[in-house]
Amino acid sequence: MKARCRTLADNSLSAALSAIEIYNKPDFRHREQIFSVLMIVAWESLFKAKILKDNDNRMSSIYERNGRRVKYNRTGHPLTIGIFSAMQRCDISPVVAENIERLVEVRDAAVHLTTHSSGLPYLVFILGAASLRNYAKLVRDWFNIGLSDYNFYILPLGFEYPFKTLSLVELKKEVEDIALIMSAVAKAQVDGLSQDEDFSLVCELRTTLISAKKITEETDLIAKLDGLGDKGSAVISREVSLIDKYPFTYTQVLQRLKDIDQSIKPNQLNHLITTKKIKQDAKYARYNYRSKSDEKRGPKTTTAVLYNHSFFQLASAELCRTNSPKRQKLQQIKRN
Repeated sequence: MKARCRTLADNSLSAALSAIEIYNKPDFRHREQIFSVLMIVAWESLFKAKILKDNDNRMSSIYERNGRRVKYNRTGHPLTIGIFSAMQRCDISPVVAENIERLVEVRDAAVHLTTHSSGLPYLVFILGAASLRNYAKLVRDWFNIGLSDYNFYILPLGFEYPFKTLSLVELKKEVEDIALIMSAVAKAQVDGLSQDEDFSLVCELRTTLISAKKITEETDLIAKLDGLGDKGSAVISREVSLIDKYPFTYTQVLQRLKDIDQSIKPNQLNHLITTKKIKQDAKYARYNYRSKSDEKRGPKTTTAVLYNHSFFQLASAELCRTNSPKRQKLQQIKRN
């Protein structure tokens, strides 16, 4: 029998997957409104699942109370806390909270109004893309559930979206509720609440076509992060750099390993890199060439190498002692 927290986490995942499915249907009216409703359901369930997990699956931990007394609904069942109360108890990034608050406002506008708006599709697109990215990170961290385990094969037919970047001039034409949400997003970006290390307030995803003759060449997914443009538009673009994908140097990896297990030696790490051919495997590492001509010539012994989180996890599993306290903590987090 599944633990209550895991059941609620699975329900959360079902809502998130339904939101993705609805949004990606070729012709579906009110996709933005329904996506926002389902995504907020997913978030609320995830937060409550986390609270249950942290409180030994006691249902009383998520009950709404009036002082010490539990509140009940019209049918006599205990009321559970709302999304904002649950969110505050999960110690999440302010950027994640800001994204969810804006999405809740879209949901409220969708539920209580018709929300006919030319800007709503773009607003939900950028908020929703970031929200799914944030959700995928937390559901994996908290419950070891990966959205990548669910096969999404999406073939874009138009290769561009039927909406454009918003400008402040166009904002004046929007219905009041939607205009207020857009203004709040812009203000959060100006105030520095649009991005932290792992989470985003808004994101824009773009598709790049690659010719068939290059199909065997390695390609990188380019993501775009929204900001505030010079003409008052809702976004600016930033390409994800090599350092973002492979953030660690050899020295940093070694130091992180030593933080877990002080007995780790450089020659052990060197042996792992050599025997598993890590430097040649883009799953774990990439050469940091100084120029295009250097890249064409190929790596030298002096060419710098950058490593990603996956390599750190591999090295930790291979080299760190199982009886190390920090190692045991990492394993416990992974099991949960």
